[in-house]
Amino acid sequence: MKPLPTLSIVVPSFNQAQYLPETLQSLVDQDYPALEVIIQEAGSTDGSVAIAEDFVNRYPTIFKLFVEKDTGQADALNRGFARTTGEILAFLNSDDTYFSGTLHRVAAELDPAQGRQVIMGRCIFTGEDSRYVGIEHPAEYINHFEHLAIWKRGFNTIPQPSVFWHRSVWERCGNLDINEHHALDYDLFCRFSQHYRFHRIDELFSTYRMHDSSKSSQRTETEVLELSINVSRKHWGTWLSLLRWRCEFSYWQYNRQQQRHERARHHARRAEDAFIKRRYGAAGIEFAATLMASPRMARDRLFYAWLTAKGVRLFRRLAIIDEGFTEHYADGWIGPVYREQITVPDDAKQLIVNATHHPQPTHKKVTIQLFINGSLVDTNVVKEATSFTLTAAMEPYRNQIVTLELKTNSYFVPGELHGGDDRRQLSILLGTIQIATNLI
Repeated sequence: MKPLPTLSIVVPSFNQAQYLPETLQSLVDQDYPALEVIIQEAGSTDGSVAIAEDFVNRYPTIFKLFVEKDTGQADALNRGFARTTGEILAFLNSDDTYFSGTLHRVAAELDPAQGRQVIMGRCIFTGEDSRYVGIEHPAEYINHFEHLAIWKRGFNTIPQPSVFWHRSVWERCGNLDINEHHALDYDLFCRFSQHYRFHRIDELFSTYRMHDSSKSSQRTETEVLELSINVSRKHWGTWLSLLRWRCEFSYWQYNRQQQRHERARHHARRAEDAFIKRRYGAAGIEFAATLMASPRMARDRLFYAWLTAKGVRLFRRLAIIDEGFTEHYADGWIGPVYREQITVPDDAKQLIVNATHHPQPTHKKVTIQLFINGSLVDTNVVKEATSFTLTAAMEPYRNQIVTLELKTNSYFVPGELHGGDDRRQLSILLGTIQIATNLI
């Protein structure tokens, strides 16, 4: 039987003592016999060194600790990779973890003979105080151009903790740029992408922790995107290459769309103000200007709001746009169509859904409908900020798995109303979904 390849993981560590034990334990729990972990410690003052030393003492065949000053994370990683001996490489930040069995799956999937020099699995956000907690990191790779054209998506679709590569890739494309302090993984993967494909494995490999001291939480999404675009530019090539022209044209289109969006939002605000003041002629002119700049914003922000204000029945059919089902976001919000499956116990009597409505300029009166297995069971109409409930008798569904759907005839997009990067379509704050077994 062919022996497992040596797998080398670099863990850059600096003042993350509260998370470091979980990170290192996730490596131990892999139970991978040919594992080498280089802990590159920058001289933490919070007890991280002692934690690392404890793991080295308990698992000397796995961990090696090096404590030395560096100039940043990229420098620490370069130092760590220079000390590795493995055939397969990766790095795991000191607040992230691997799921059980990840390294065995990596060893089975990564195969240069089949053109699989770089692979990536899926990754889920964990932590606290972030709307991304519980949501999966995007994990998609199309081609080199699409990876460089990060402005088309607004974010990096390569989940760093879930990426592994063959040593030959590092020898050809490493080291990390020590002058890059935020998008250093994106910069490295741009270089990988120039020569290799990222092969996606449909399995959760890692967790990505969100917390106040993480780099991802210290900048806005707009700032991160701008930093990433600057990194992307470094890899467009010369003006003699087709890639350079494709990137330039695509980025020019993106900037033009951004300008149109801002212009549309400006006219939409003026249209709303004119409508409130009953200056309908001015409102019509501003609506037309919004429509020219962004038909979608004119529809979603102005036209649907006007229909709601007039109470037109047609609005229910137009505004409930089933573009797929929204999730229950970490901050409690759901969108215009939400679905969840629940198991009904054998003594169930009543379903109770608690929620809250927060009116917005374009989202005031809202109708909420509750469906079970596609059948309407309750409806509520709210016009002001209030908490409310939807209920349904559950005796007919005992001992079944049923599908709940909450549909609303209105939603708002925070980024369009208040500025910023939040493009979610939000309707109500969903509180609790309970099944009562006795009625008072």
